[in-house]
Amino acid sequence: MIFFFSLCMTLCLSAFPFPASFANFLPSWALLFAVWWGLMRSYQLSMVALLIASLAFDVMYATALGLHGLLFAFVTYILAIIGPSIRQVNWVRQSAFVFVVLLMVSSISYWARNLTGAQAEFNTLALQVVITSLFWTPTRMFFDLIARISASTPGDR
Repeated sequence: MIFFFSLCMTLCLSAFPFPASFANFLPSWALLFAVWWGLMRSYQLSMVALLIASLAFDVMYATALGLHGLLFAFVTYILAIIGPSIRQVNWVRQSAFVFVVLLMVSSISYWARNLTGAQAEFNTLALQVVITSLFWTPTRMFFDLIARISASTPGDR
């Protein structure tokens, strides 16, 4: 149930009509969703559910089908290896680690988008990585709140 609620909130945040002037300063909500699940809830994570959820982001962002699945799989793999030690540090170090992981993901995204013929600018992707890593702590608190609320519902027990 937590997965469904967090996915719905992420899709709502991704589809929210922000002004066009904010376009370069919005975080990648989809990647924050994958990072939260990979880092904070890896013991509850189902890769099949994550790959199915990634299709919604592929359709929403009009990217090649499977691109977000590749990115989500990479994020969760890296976080499964190094996540337990990162989970125990403060939010500044977590944001720095998220920045490094998202920079690697951004380079994979840039490579995959260029292979598929989409015009991707690395500067835009790098700026989005900085913004996304700055949004990690508030997003983590928001998803933790969603997890607490959905865990208290009677259907989740």
